[in-house]
Amino acid sequence: MFNSLINFINAGGPMMYPLTVTGLMIFVLGLYQVIWLTIWTLSSSRFSCAGAPMWATKAIALAQHKTAFTGLTLLESIELCFSRMEDCLTRRVPAMRFLAQISTLMGFLGTVTGMVRVFNTVAKLGVVTPSDLAGGIHEALFTTVYGLILALIAWGFTYFIEALSRKHLRQLELLVITELEKAAPVTPENAGASNAS
Repeated sequence: MFNSLINFINAGGPMMYPLTVTGLMIFVLGLYQVIWLTIWTLSSSRFSCAGAPMWATKAIALAQHKTAFTGLTLLESIELCFSRMEDCLTRRVPAMRFLAQISTLMGFLGTVTGMVRVFNTVAKLGVVTPSDLAGGIHEALFTTVYGLILALIAWGFTYFIEALSRKHLRQLELLVITELEKAAPVTPENAGASNAS
């Protein structure tokens, strides 16, 4: 197994090593966030990051008590909670986008290094056969394909993370709207004011 992995990496030349490290980072970050968001879907008491429950609880409490943060209106306060929660849920997305772009660029860099190898072979030998050029051309194409596949996987993870995050935010919005639409509780102060009128 290990020898197969080494042979796979060596088939694409030196750019395969950083590409493989990038691929591992894509899988670790992507799977981590998707798994946590899925766990949250199945069990709302578990959250994908430490800040999410705090901001979700604050948004619901603000809607229940019809109170706001100092200097903000009620809707601005709830929107702030939503914004902080969205930041928490999608915090891996910028890293995934960066890794997608880097893997594409490293794949193209591998293409260039493979073509340089081909031209070096032509310069040294003068007259070459197809087998003399095959190694460099294989390296050039192999790294490009590998980099593009990793980029597609990273974009796929990004899409799922954003979709699951939006789903959770919509659920929280429905809870907050439900709380806001509830009638204000009747208190002795409210009852006295209504009787006086």
